[in-house]
Amino acid sequence: MENFTFDGPLGPIECIVEPNRSKNNAVLVMAHGFRGSRDSGGRAAGVAYQAAAHMSVVRFNFTGTQIISRQVEELRAVLREVCLRAPGCRLFLLGRSLGGAASIITAAQTAGLAGLILWATPNDLRFTFHYVMGEENYARLDAGETLHFNDERGECALTPDFLTDFDQYNLEDCLRRTRLPVLLLHCAGDEVVLVQQAKRNAEVLGERGELHIFAGGDHSFTEYSEQAGEIIAAWLCDKAAYPTD
Repeated sequence: MENFTFDGPLGPIECIVEPNRSKNNAVLVMAHGFRGSRDSGGRAAGVAYQAAAHMSVVRFNFTGTQIISRQVEELRAVLREVCLRAPGCRLFLLGRSLGGAASIITAAQTAGLAGLILWATPNDLRFTFHYVMGEENYARLDAGETLHFNDERGECALTPDFLTDFDQYNLEDCLRRTRLPVLLLHCAGDEVVLVQQAKRNAEVLGERGELHIFAGGDHSFTEYSEQAGEIIAAWLCDKAAYPTD
């Protein structure tokens, strides 16, 4: 596979491909988090290179929408396009933060996935944004007010349906429905998604889940990105090839 662009449900989606350095017919699709990007300050590219020892890795940007249902639409479209370009591949999905929540929902709706990786991923979306936004801003949004703010990616308007859309999904139920092996990565010092949420996701998964918690750290894995990439690559190596039995 090479870099490609296709028409997604909300407009063109440009996908960056880290070439497969193995003979496995396998692909990992990576979904970024809230207000993030496919680059994640360069960390995502590094993890993609590590994982590409065992399969092609596809990164893309959501088109700007913050509504998780629309992100799921786009993520499912990327998976379909990958299957067209790599017929018969073993397909894996990695989601970071809110992209992890979108990946959980997508995995519950999509047949044929081989595995799921959750990086700093919440268990409860309303709890997470209540915690991050603070009582006043959360209450304003929940009461129907649109919130406007600026960050490193520019201006953003959060509309009330950002929260109400969450109510369609129970992430624990979605995890139970996937029946997939799941790798979970989280930092104990995550200041956005508390580590207790990763522990709860692991409890829901039981034997299907493999949880790695890094001491300290932060939501962006600033100190642990390379180490996390090593764990991801090893996990994918074990699952990339089709079973011979």
